[in-house]
Amino acid sequence: MGWFTDLFDDVPLPTGLRAKIETIEAENDALKTDNVLLKDDLREAKAQIIRLEKKLAQHIHQPELDEIDVRILKEIALTSDPPSAYLAEKLSLELAVVEFRLERLMGIDYVSTWSIGGTERYSLEPKSREYLIKHNLMD
Repeated sequence: MGWFTDLFDDVPLPTGLRAKIETIEAENDALKTDNVLLKDDLREAKAQIIRLEKKLAQHIHQPELDEIDVRILKEIALTSDPPSAYLAEKLSLELAVVEFRLERLMGIDYVSTWSIGGTERYSLEPKSREYLIKHNLMD
């Protein structure tokens, strides 16, 4: 029996009321048990989510940067917001190649662009700076 039933143990109650109180207490106990089980399931689910997120992070594809990409990033780092024509000339590459690579680097959030008066200029995003530093590519 529950504490509520024990409280009214010495008090005369109508016949049906005592049975209802006992039923309610039994339901309350069952709900408490369910609550404990659900909280335990939730803890396990949260732990599983953390494990899966860690596993996913290991498998997320980091974009592969080749030598040309790295040269472009390094030159942008050394030059204050260069235009694509400057990069092509400085790196001895075709302008179309440089522009293609810059578009790709923008698509993976390594480079951003801005322009005043029509000439687009390129800047490094934090992600590319991190890449250059992490791989010891800054001289």
